[in-house]
Amino acid sequence: MGRRSKADLLDLVDRILELYTRDHRTIKEIAKQLQDEGIDISREAVRRSLKSSREIAADLVKTTEEARVMIDVVRNNPNTDIAEAVTTRFAGLLLRESQNIDALEFDDPSEAILAAGRLANAQAKLASVRLKYQAGYEAAKKAVLDALKVELASDQDLASRLAAVVSGLKPEGK
Repeated sequence: MGRRSKADLLDLVDRILELYTRDHRTIKEIAKQLQDEGIDISREAVRRSLKSSREIAADLVKTTEEARVMIDVVRNNPNTDIAEAVTTRFAGLLLRESQNIDALEFDDPSEAILAAGRLANAQAKLASVRLKYQAGYEAAKKAVLDALKVELASDQDLASRLAAVVSGLKPEGK
């Protein structure tokens, strides 16, 4: 794990952000004010703190937008679509984070590996549930068609029209 910044160590990040955003101070003015208050911090430390905060804010905005798009896509779909979208998103995040790892410095690296395995299992189970759902839906549709044929044997025209309606049914959201 990397070294914490001086602003973090002195618990100044929120104060620096407030001076910058609310009071519209420059980096140099913020550093000068903090130094006048007896805090040993450089202009560069203030700049790095603001830069880091901007990157975190940009990541938050990006993540929020991605979540909004995901919600719009799966809004009218079955729950399996929602669960699949979420696990796919988590898998993508896990992949992106794992690409940034230079060395494993976890207290327990097996936790990261277990998380990846659990994510893969969740995706496999979702695919299985989706297939079972589709098979069950098709079986129910066939049962309704067979029952209609038996019940409406005397009225072939009505039986044909109802069969066409039932055959054209698709699962909700598809």
